[in-house]
Amino acid sequence: AVVSTQSRSKEEIKEEALRKLFVGGLSRDTTNDSFKDYFSQFGEVVDHIVIKDQGGFSKGFGFCTFGSDEAADDCIKRKADGHMIDGKSVEVKRAIPRDAEPDQREKNTKMFVGGLNRNTNEEQIKEYFESQFSCQVESVDLIYEKKDQVEPGREPQRRGFGFVTINDFDVVDQICVMRKHHIDGKEVEVKKAAPKGGPGGSGGGGRGGGGGRGRGRGYSQSGGYNQGGGYQQGGGYQGGG
Repeated sequence: AVVSTQSRSKEEIKEEALRKLFVGGLSRDTTNDSFKDYFSQFGEVVDHIVIKDQGGFSKGFGFCTFGSDEAADDCIKRKADGHMIDGKSVEVKRAIPRDAEPDQREKNTKMFVGGLNRNTNEEQIKEYFESQFSCQVESVDLIYEKKDQVEPGREPQRRGFGFVTINDFDVVDQICVMRKHHIDGKEVEVKKAAPKGGPGGSGGGGRGGGGGRGRGRGYSQSGGYNQGGGYQQGGGYQGGG
């Protein structure tokens, strides 16, 4: 019974993460009430906050959590038309959980996919993402064994990980916040790919992605929001820079 309770708790946390949005560039005049009023047009708002400094003045950003995935998705999709609150255009994107690795808050179109069945091919991976997230996959690059590392006469095999590029920051954020996915009958891990030459080494050949599994453990935000772009405040979520 204890195990099932814990698993439900983790699932609830995961679901809430998909419904929590970061809002940046707010007018200093925007209040918690006007903030909530704006986002209520998309659906039920179950939590909201405009982050303030010690003097009680807005720091220009906040967070909004919806009661449903549909409301959060509709709000994200409305970005094409722009979001305007109290006469000021604001940025809206998914909040990245604070336990995510540092590079997960950066905008990225390239994702690392690990733990794949070695028989899974590029087309199956492309089909999964396009069917589940209504997006267009630009490329799938699976990593193979090097020819000089296999016995003579044997073809290099897939190594069970690779990279997927989708030219839509919001879709990539959604996929990576979910993190765990089932592709071809196997649970796999998806995260934003580490930039070449960045922390964890080169992304080439999958080294950056593979090494990324342990990267960030012990990384502390001191319980703080770190949204990139200079947004910093005690809390618990990161948003892309």
